[in-house]
Amino acid sequence: MMLELIAGELDDAIVYRERDNIDVLIEFPRLKFVVAIENKVTAKATEGQLERYSLRLKLAFPDYRMLLVFLTPDGSCPNHDLYVAYSYAELAEALETLTVDALEPIPAETLLIIRHYVDMVRRHIVQDDRLRALALTLYERHKEAFEFIFECRPEPQSLLTVARQSAKGVQGLTEDSSGSNLFRFVPEVWDERLTKIKGDSTKWSKTGRGILFEGKTYANAPGRVNIALILGPGDPETRSRVYQAAAAKPQLFTGLVRPMGAQWATIFSRDLLTPAQAKNLTFEAQVLNVGLGWSDFQGQTLPLLTDAVLAIDEQLAALGEGLTL
Repeated sequence: MMLELIAGELDDAIVYRERDNIDVLIEFPRLKFVVAIENKVTAKATEGQLERYSLRLKLAFPDYRMLLVFLTPDGSCPNHDLYVAYSYAELAEALETLTVDALEPIPAETLLIIRHYVDMVRRHIVQDDRLRALALTLYERHKEAFEFIFECRPEPQSLLTVARQSAKGVQGLTEDSSGSNLFRFVPEVWDERLTKIKGDSTKWSKTGRGILFEGKTYANAPGRVNIALILGPGDPETRSRVYQAAAAKPQLFTGLVRPMGAQWATIFSRDLLTPAQAKNLTFEAQVLNVGLGWSDFQGQTLPLLTDAVLAIDEQLAALGEGLTL
């Protein structure tokens, strides 16, 4: 199999993310070979999880050979015989080796991405013994200076600020308002095209917007960063129809809260970072994960939600003209 991979044409490789809940799935159609990677950084595999994934793969790729990888920071042993253990330290080392011993020249952009990724892995996931030893040596030599610096350190940037800056950096989004633990934003296209979904400016947004995205952190759940889509105060019949339309699409409007609130209703909710994920992570690692969560939300879900709300508003307009919804 190794010779086939080295000599084979791999241009037809297809990479899936979260297909059937499997973190990374790589299919090589010509070779009839599939690689599944289950990535566990801060949690363990649940009971029967790996078994379920292997069965799904056998059904989806009945004639394929398979490599099932259990990727963890320390190369923990998987609770399934078909999976092989692999650590982030091994991954970082393999990637570094590729940059040095590549069979063909690697483009500069690709080299930069690999080096940044390896650096991120070593800083936030892998315990680098060399760096730890160096840090201890420096601390012993300059203990008083380090302790003084620690006492004078500035307050860290909040995770809410990280999420807010991510949203503000996206062209086509505009901020509505912000507070100590939340900020609200909206796609500009909604301001241009929504005609029916309007809000009560005396009870919520002074702009009269009736639906807004809301980023929020929670004092009682450290590390949690949530993005939600909130239907605010407005015409009761319109609100009810919007809520019903969202409830009819549960695969898109995930996290919809039942029953619908009299003034505010959450019709979509997603955590960019959960308290369980944030636990035992450095602040820098939490920031990284919030950024990755936002990138996935922005690229995969935000456009679909934006278009779906526009479609619901158009249906409401058609209903107002005597057409059926």
